[in-house]
Amino acid sequence: MSGWSHDVRFGLRLLRMRPGFALAAMLTVALGVGANATIFSAVSALLLRPLPIRDADRVVYGTALRDGWDPFATSFLDYTLYRDEARTLESVGLGSPRTFELGGRGEPERVLGAAVTASYLATLGVEPPLGRLFTHSDDRPGGPPVALLGHGLWQRRFGGDRAVLGRAVELGERAYTIVGVLPPGFDMPYQAELWVPMQTAFESLPLDQRALIGSELVARLRPGVTHDDARAELKRLAARIAAEHPQIRRGWSYGIVPVRQQLMSDLDGKTRRSLMALMAGVAFLLLLCCANVASLLLARGVARQGELATRLSLGARRSRLVRQLVVESLLLAIGGGVLGVLLALAAQPLLRTLGPIQASGLGSYLTDFRVDWRVLAFAAIVTVANGALFGLLPAIKVARAGNLAAALERREQRADSSVAGRRALGLLVVGEVALAVTLLVGAALMAQSFQRLQGSRLGFRPDGLLTMEVPLADQRYPDHQSKVRFVEALLARVRALPGIQAAGMTTALPLQRGIAPDSIFEVEGAPPPAPDHVPATAHRLVSPGYTETLGVTLLAGRFVDTRDRAGAEPVAVVSEALVRQAWPGKDASDASRALGKRLRRVRAGVRGPWMRVVGVVRDVKEDRFNFRIDRPVWYVPFAQQPFPITGVTLALAVRSEPGRALPPEGLAAAVRAQVRALDAAQPVANVMPMREYLGDLWIAPRFGAVLMGTLATLGLLIAAVGLYGLLAYAVSRRTAEIGLRMALGARPGDALALVLRDGAVLVGGGLVVGTAGAWAIGRLLGGSLHEVKAGDPLTFAAVAAVLAAVALLACALPARRASRIDPLAALKSD
Repeated sequence: MSGWSHDVRFGLRLLRMRPGFALAAMLTVALGVGANATIFSAVSALLLRPLPIRDADRVVYGTALRDGWDPFATSFLDYTLYRDEARTLESVGLGSPRTFELGGRGEPERVLGAAVTASYLATLGVEPPLGRLFTHSDDRPGGPPVALLGHGLWQRRFGGDRAVLGRAVELGERAYTIVGVLPPGFDMPYQAELWVPMQTAFESLPLDQRALIGSELVARLRPGVTHDDARAELKRLAARIAAEHPQIRRGWSYGIVPVRQQLMSDLDGKTRRSLMALMAGVAFLLLLCCANVASLLLARGVARQGELATRLSLGARRSRLVRQLVVESLLLAIGGGVLGVLLALAAQPLLRTLGPIQASGLGSYLTDFRVDWRVLAFAAIVTVANGALFGLLPAIKVARAGNLAAALERREQRADSSVAGRRALGLLVVGEVALAVTLLVGAALMAQSFQRLQGSRLGFRPDGLLTMEVPLADQRYPDHQSKVRFVEALLARVRALPGIQAAGMTTALPLQRGIAPDSIFEVEGAPPPAPDHVPATAHRLVSPGYTETLGVTLLAGRFVDTRDRAGAEPVAVVSEALVRQAWPGKDASDASRALGKRLRRVRAGVRGPWMRVVGVVRDVKEDRFNFRIDRPVWYVPFAQQPFPITGVTLALAVRSEPGRALPPEGLAAAVRAQVRALDAAQPVANVMPMREYLGDLWIAPRFGAVLMGTLATLGLLIAAVGLYGLLAYAVSRRTAEIGLRMALGARPGDALALVLRDGAVLVGGGLVVGTAGAWAIGRLLGGSLHEVKAGDPLTFAAVAAVLAAVALLACALPARRASRIDPLAALKSD
C-alpha cells in the first residue's frame, strides 16, 4: 500500500507541474462522464428505478388489437374470460375512467378518477399508507359508496388530515365514504386522483355492453411465466371470442405490454429505442474523450522517454513504471469524473424541461431524473473504465518498448519521429473522427425526423385557439337532450363575447391524451370486409361551428350546421382518409364522390342509423398514438347521437378574432363566467391554448434531437481539437525534418501540403470507419424516424462535408506553421 500511496503522491506532483495539461485532460473526461451520467439519470428513472408496484416485472397491461396491430382499450367480455380462464395470469384487474365533481366547501372541482374492480389495486400490489384498499364486498353490485383518495388530493383538499377516514365526500349528487389514501405519486389508471369500486355484474350485462371497448386491464403473471407465454394464451382466448361472437369481434386479437412500457406511453417501443440510441451516443462521446486524452498521454509519454529511460537504467522495474502511468491516468479520470458529476447535476433542470416522455401514469416516478446512487455508481464505473482505457495505450507502449536506455543516445527532436509513434497517435485520431461521424449522422437523422414531425400538416390551425373541458354530470343532465340544450346555450353566450371569432364543442379534441373514441363502421352497398380487417374511424361528436372554429379545410359539401338536429336525417362529415378507405377506386382524388353516400356506426354488434355524407374535409391529425399517419375521422352532430352516453366530458374550442384577441387568462375568465351563469355548480377544467395543449406531442423526438445534437456538437469539437493537437504536435516534433527538407530545396508550399496531406489521410480514414458506425446507429434509430431513411445518402454526404470542413480548419494552423519554418533555425535546433 505504501508503494501505491507513493505512486499517487508522485502522480499528483507531476500533474501540479503541468496544470494546463491536467486541466485539459480532466475537462475532456468531465464532458464524457457528465454526458453519460446525465443520460443515465433519465434511463435510470425510466427503466431501472423501482416503481411503487410489487414485482413490477411480472405486471402487464392488456390491449385489444384491431387488425392485429392497432391498440385499443379492453372490454368487459375480455376481462371476464381472461380472469376466469387464463392460466398464465395470477390475477387480473379492470379500471375505467371517470370524471368526478368534487363538491363540499369551496368551488366545485373536476377530479380525474377511475372506477376499478377490487382486484385492480391488489394486482398492482399497491399498499395504502392510510386506511385500506377496496374489498370484494365493496365491489359487489349495490355495494357501499366508498372511495380512495390520491395523496395529492388528500393534501390539497383535506390538508393531509389523518382523520379523513370515515368522512363523507360529495361526488356529484352522491356522498362517498373515504376508506383509504394511496401512496404519493400513485395515479393508476388514467392519472386518477380518486377511486371508486366498479360494482358491476359483468355476466348479467347485455352482450353489446359487455363488448364495449373502454377499460384498462392489468394482470400479474404467475411465477415463471414469460411475456410470450401469456401473450400466446391471450391470443388463443381472443380467437375463441372472435369465433363465438363474429358479429362483434371478427378481426380482433389481444396482446400485452410490460407495465413500464404502458406507463411511458411507449406501446410501439420508439421511446425505448431512442433512449438506447442516446446511450450509444454518449458511449461514443466517452470513447471520443478517451481517445483525446490517450493522445495527450501518449504524446506526453513520448516526451518523457528520456526520463523513463533514465529511471530504467537506474534499476526501476518496468512494471513499476507502468503502474505509475496507470495511476496518473486514474488521477486524471477521477478529477474529470468529479467534474462530470457536477456537470450532470447542473444539467438536471434542462433534462426535466426537455422531458423524454409524457407519462400515462406514475409520472412523478418516471420523470424524477435525480442523480441518485445508481447514477453515482454508474459515473464511478465509467470514470474508472475511462481512466483505465485512455491510460492503457501509453502503459502498453512503455511495457513493450525495447531498450529504453537507447533513448538517451537519441536526440529528443527525433525520438518520436518513428513510424510506430506516429501510427499510434494517428490511429487515435482516426478513431475520434469515426466516432464523430457516427454522432453527427445520428444527430442529423433525429433532427430531420423532428423537423418533419413539427412540419407535419395537422389539418387545423392551432394558433389563436383556446381549449377547455366541461364535464357534464349525469345527475344534473340525465338525458341527451338536456346536454344538447346546455351546449347550445353556452355556445350562444360564448359567441356573443367581444373578440370571439368562433366557438364549438366536441367530445374529443385533436390529438387528445389518453383514450379517444373510435368507431367501427360499415358502408352501404359495399362488400363485407376481409375477415382479418376491421374498418374503424376516429369518432367525434361535434356541435355546429366546431370544425370551422378548429380551422379544418372543407373540400366538398358542407360542415355540420344547425339543420342537423334530432329528428333530421342523420349526417356525417368525413375526412379524405375515410373516403379512401370506404370508397376505394381510381378517382380517389375526387373528394366529392363521397357526397350523398351512406355509412353507419357498428357498436358492439349493434348498428346505428345510416348517416349520409354531407361534407368531406382535409385529413386532420386526430389520433395521438398514430400521429405519423393520417387516420380516418368522421364528425357527427352531437344532437344526433344515436347511442346513450354517460359521463360526458365536452371540450370547448374558442377562436379569438385576429387583432382583438384577449390574453388566454382573460378569455378563460370570460368563458368561465358564462358557464357559471348557466350552471353555478358546473366546473371548467384544463384551460389552455391549443399550442400548449400540443406542446408534449413532440416531447420524445425533441428530447432525442436536442440531446443527440448536443452530443454531436461536442464530438465534432473534440475530434477537431484532437486533430489539431496531433498535427500541431507532429509539426513541433518534426521541425528538424521539415527544416532539412526545405534546406534541400523544398518550398513552403510543399511543407504546407505535407501537413495537410497527413491530416486528409487521417480524416479520410475516420470517415470510412465512421460510416459503419453511422449505419449501425441509423439502424437502431430506424423505427423512430419520421419520413427519414436510416441510410439517407444526403445525410451521410452532408456530415462528411461538415466534418471535412472542420478538419480543414483544424489542419490549417499547424500547416501554416510548418510552411513558415526557418530551415537554418531548424537545423541549428537539431
